[in-house]
Amino acid sequence: MLGASTVSNMNLQGLDKLDRKILSNLLSNGRETIANLSRNVGLSRTAVAERINRLEKTGVIKGYTAQIRVENENRKAASYLLISCERGKKNEVSEALKELPEVRLTSIVGGTYDIISLIEAPDLQSIHNLCNEIESFNGIHSLNTTVVLHQPINR
Repeated sequence: MLGASTVSNMNLQGLDKLDRKILSNLLSNGRETIANLSRNVGLSRTAVAERINRLEKTGVIKGYTAQIRVENENRKAASYLLISCERGKKNEVSEALKELPEVRLTSIVGGTYDIISLIEAPDLQSIHNLCNEIESFNGIHSLNTTVVLHQPINR
């Protein structure tokens, strides 16, 4: 996908509903035409262009980037791993997860779990095998999985 917008979180609270709708459309397709945005938002093309210009000038929209399709077209299954680590082992576990190409995202979090990771693989059996491998990593106290059924929003 080309042109996904990069949006700064700093000024989002002060935006009105129309600005938020423009941003949502640009996050889904950063190359969306002003004419299509105008139809989607219900404003004139001039009004949409002025709003986008203001959002860029104030730094809410930081830029536009290209996203290149990676070889993960064959990845059909995804799961979130909810990981509890042994005391002082979060960074070690996080570094070990970096070595696995199936790990798409890792966040160190507060609360019940220490790390939440998104993994993708060709099928659920591969997810299962990967979870078994990860579960044996030094520093993991427990690992729970939750399978992704559908991703209605993926920006």
